[in-house]
Amino acid sequence: MKKNNLLLFVLLIGINAIATATTLKGKVTSNGSTISSVQITDGKTIVLSDKNGKFTLEASPESEYIYYSLPSGYESPIVNGIPVFFEKINQSLKTQKINFEILKSEKSQSKHAFILWADPQVLDVEEFDQLEEVVADVNKTIASFPKELPVHAISAGDNVFDRLNFFDQYKQVISQIKVPFYHVIGNHDMDYNNRSNELSTKSFSAAFGPTHFSFNVGKIHYIVLKDVFYYGFSYRYIGYIDENQLQWLEQDLKSVQPGSTVIVTLHIPTIYGESQKPGSFATEMSNSVLNRQALYKILSPFNTHILAGHSHTQWLTQATPNITEHVHAAASGAWWQGEICTDGSPKAYTVYEVNGDSLSWFFKGVNQNKSEQFKLYKKGTDTAFPDYFIANVYNYDTLWKVRWYEDEVLKGEMQRYWGVDPAAAELYQPGKNKKHSWLSVSQTQHLFRAQPVNPNAKIRVEVLDRFGNIYHKMLE
Repeated sequence: MKKNNLLLFVLLIGINAIATATTLKGKVTSNGSTISSVQITDGKTIVLSDKNGKFTLEASPESEYIYYSLPSGYESPIVNGIPVFFEKINQSLKTQKINFEILKSEKSQSKHAFILWADPQVLDVEEFDQLEEVVADVNKTIASFPKELPVHAISAGDNVFDRLNFFDQYKQVISQIKVPFYHVIGNHDMDYNNRSNELSTKSFSAAFGPTHFSFNVGKIHYIVLKDVFYYGFSYRYIGYIDENQLQWLEQDLKSVQPGSTVIVTLHIPTIYGESQKPGSFATEMSNSVLNRQALYKILSPFNTHILAGHSHTQWLTQATPNITEHVHAAASGAWWQGEICTDGSPKAYTVYEVNGDSLSWFFKGVNQNKSEQFKLYKKGTDTAFPDYFIANVYNYDTLWKVRWYEDEVLKGEMQRYWGVDPAAAELYQPGKNKKHSWLSVSQTQHLFRAQPVNPNAKIRVEVLDRFGNIYHKMLE
C-alpha cells in the first residue's frame, strides 16, 4: 500500500510538472515577412524558427525569458539604449504566444565597429556626471566613423557599484550613445541579499534582460555569458560558468561554422593576472574562471576573442593558440577617484573594428586622442630605477615593439618589466584615499625602461602595435 501511494505521489508530481510547463509559440517577422532559422531560446533549450518563421518551445519552469539570437543583417528594437530581444515568460499559462518583430538593417554589416567598456561602477549620484563625460567621449568616437558603418556597444559588467536602484538612471545616461548597448552582469550588479546564485540576477535581469545570450553582426557571432557565481554568503562569489550555460553554449555554437570568429564577453577574466602566474587559490577563485578549460574546449573550433573587465587594468593574454583574452581598463578609472586606473592607464574604453571576419582594436583614453597609446616618465621618476626613463604602454601585447632613440640613433628595444606606474603609485597610496581606504596601486607588465648613455641627449620612444600603427613621443 505504501509503495502504491509513493508511486501515485511521484506520478502526480510528474503530471503537475507537465501541467505547469509553459509552451511558447510564435513567429519571427520583419516588416511583414517571416524569417526562418532564427535561434529561439529560454536560456536552456534552443529551437529554430521554421520556413514560415514559426517556432514552438517547451519552456523550462526555471526560465524567466524567451529570446532570440539576432540574425546577421537585422537589428533589435532599442528602449533606453538597451536592445529588446526578449519577452517575459508567464509561467502561469499553459500556452503563451509571443511574436518577435526585428528590423532589417539599412547598413551593410560586413564592416562594423563596437565599443567595449568595463566597470563604469557608479556608487554615488554625483558620479553620473563623470560617467556622462565618458559617454560624451564615446559619442565623439562614434561620430568619427563613416556614417554608413554600423556600431554597437558592450559593457563588460559592474555597471553600478552595488546600487541596483541606479540601473534606471544608468540606462538614461547610456541611452545618449544612440547605439545598441548590450550588458554583461558583474559582481557589483547582483542581488546579494538573496539566498542563491539563481536568485542573484533578479534586479539586473529586470533592467537589462537575460544574463546569457548571443547575437550576430555581419560575419561575427557575439556571445554574452555570466561568469560570476554567488554562493549565498555575504558578498562572496567565484568566477565560474555553470553547466546550464555550457550546455546552452554548445547548442548555440552549432549554428556557427568552425573557423569563424566568435566574440565572448564576460565580466571576470578567465585567466588571473597579466603575468599568467597563479596567485593564491582564494584570489584566483574571485578573479578568474575556475572551470575555464571547459569553456576553452567548447570554443576550440573557433577563432575566439574573450572580452573581460573586473580588474580595472588593461592587458591581453593568449589563452590558447586560437583564444585571445582582452582585459579592459575601467571606464571609471580607479572607481572615479582619479583620471588613471591602478596600472597607470587612463580611464578608457576599447574600440574594435571588424572587417569581414577579422578584428582590430585600439585603446581609447577618455578625452585623449587615439594617438595617446603610452606615456613617458623622465629618468629618476621611479626611485627603484633611478638611472632609467620609463614608458607605460597601455595596450601592449607581445606582438608590439617598444624602441627608443638617442639623438635619433636607434638604441634598440626598451626592457619590459613587472612594476608599478609612478603616477598611480603616488595617487593610490594604500590607505590614503578618502573615499575608498582599500584603494591601492596595481602591478603591471606593460612597463618598459631604458638607460640613456648621454644625459643631455634628446630621447624619442617609438611604439609599433600589432597592426602596424606607429606612435612616438619625445621624452620631456
